[in-house]
Amino acid sequence: MKKFLFVLLVSLNLIALPVFASGTNEEEETETPVVNTNTEPIEQETVQIDENTTKVTNKYFDLVLIKKAQSAFGQYVPYELQVTPHLNSPKTQILWSSPTTLTISPQHKEFISMEQGKTYKVRANVKPLRQGTYDITVSAISWQYDTNYTNAASDTLTFDKGLVLQPTSAIYQIMNVVKYLLIVAAFVLLSWLVVKFAQRYSKKAKQWLTPPF
Repeated sequence: MKKFLFVLLVSLNLIALPVFASGTNEEEETETPVVNTNTEPIEQETVQIDENTTKVTNKYFDLVLIKKAQSAFGQYVPYELQVTPHLNSPKTQILWSSPTTLTISPQHKEFISMEQGKTYKVRANVKPLRQGTYDITVSAISWQYDTNYTNAASDTLTFDKGLVLQPTSAIYQIMNVVKYLLIVAAFVLLSWLVVKFAQRYSKKAKQWLTPPF
């Protein structure tokens, strides 16, 4: 009886072994499906027109970023961005980005409806908080139903200890002189008004303050 059971167990093991081996091979030969992602590069051309103007073009937008003279009164640097879309873009987002050592104040709505072929101008003021060299970037993003298209332009700013943009422009120097002339003129005018006021009301004040006895 024991011999019969031993032979039966050996027979069952021999039958199960090919099945197990076959299952192992099927597992090893299973292929993982590969997902193909289209990562077609977007051709982009950047042209430095002059030291203050940069033009960046691609198949979606033409961007012209213009840096203007720093204001002597607020220490901010005005920027103008000219956007020409190559597609109709009912929802175009204009985003300015910079380090935290700069503050950017856009002078436009964040989302703008744009038509293909038309040029739109938006402005922003960039103000330094600390000495140093910093990069700013502005992006135009067309939000579509199932995707978005974008282009971006960048510029570099360098400020000295006095938070003056380097190199200093002639316009800024002239504006700075005008600022100090206006301060001096305001001080002179205020002094003249004080003297006139004192001359006019000093006698009346003296009479009013003098006791009757």
